[in-house]
Amino acid sequence: MALEHFHDVTNTRQPADQNTASAFMLADVEVRPDSLLLIVGGAHRRVEPRVMDLLVYGSKRAGQLLSRQKILEDVWGETHLVPEALQRVISLLRKSLGDRRNEPIFIETISSKGYRFLLNPEPLPEAGAKDVKLTEKSVRSSPLALLIAALVLVLLTWFVANQLSREEAWAPQADGESSSQEGEGVPPPAADD
Repeated sequence: MALEHFHDVTNTRQPADQNTASAFMLADVEVRPDSLLLIVGGAHRRVEPRVMDLLVYGSKRAGQLLSRQKILEDVWGETHLVPEALQRVISLLRKSLGDRRNEPIFIETISSKGYRFLLNPEPLPEAGAKDVKLTEKSVRSSPLALLIAALVLVLLTWFVANQLSREEAWAPQADGESSSQEGEGVPPPAADD
């Protein structure tokens, strides 16, 4: 019964935080409040509106101890909901983020007190301003990047070797003659008498 009431509250009231929230990063998780989407390790995960409401609210207050009562009041405007309703939303959020209660990365539970969101949100890089960052993980996970890097290395090695062999072929000898092998068997030009 409490969950039904909780559901009704979230459908009738849109929190102020979500109305104005733009996309952001939490560690390596991309959060898109407007589309109720989390991108975790490249996987797209849709979440319920109440889950996103809580994530946006908590992220903006990272490091603060948030009591259950305060969360219920600030996020959904309700104080008479049972704690189990909030616990369910926290559980769904943890599952979506890949977080664990025993070893939290995103949300810490403080027994009998409330919750603490651990990470500050970071703005998303601009779409046109994204830098290409080759990390060990991205190279391992991208065989195409590895193939391109190997091809560039082979071409560069060939080019350098080709340039060095040309310089050696036309380098002047100590006696003033060219060491070009193309001129083998051809007598040197006659001196003018």
